[in-house]
Amino acid sequence: MVSDVYGAPDALGGERFDIVYTGIGALVWLPDLTRWAEVVAASLDVGGFLYLAEFHPLTDILGDDGLSVEEGYFDDGAEVSDFPFTYTGGGELASTVTVEWRHPLGDVVTALADAGLRIEFLHEHDATLFQRYPGLRRDGAGLYRFPPSHPRIPLMYSLRARQRKVRPSPR
Repeated sequence: MVSDVYGAPDALGGERFDIVYTGIGALVWLPDLTRWAEVVAASLDVGGFLYLAEFHPLTDILGDDGLSVEEGYFDDGAEVSDFPFTYTGGGELASTVTVEWRHPLGDVVTALADAGLRIEFLHEHDATLFQRYPGLRRDGAGLYRFPPSHPRIPLMYSLRARQRKVRPSPR
């Protein structure tokens, strides 16, 4: 079965789950957080929860050096780019245009709350999974952090949001 995230409830026949996981780097590909949150809520059984792990949106406004602010945090719209290779280092792509959306942290939390989910925790983390900025150093756990001489900033976040009641399938 194949479906985009917004069609998941129909593709899954309305089945509900104890856990929905949205993985690292997924939200940037979604233009509509409200619809995503409605799909999450409709996919959870009563008492089930969403676990979301994501790159912190603050990292999207920093320059390549990780030190300077180069873009606005609340800038709207999509970022369109044309790049012939995958970000994973694979071969050339047949479709080279990508579109990404920036979602401030407040928009993510609000979309989930508006969909009827109760936020149980929101943790911001000063470590990330790869060396996005040249100043990051790998620690003993294999994560990347700025050295102690650099101000600590959030590089990732995680949250858990619980379903309190059965929600109708989104439109």
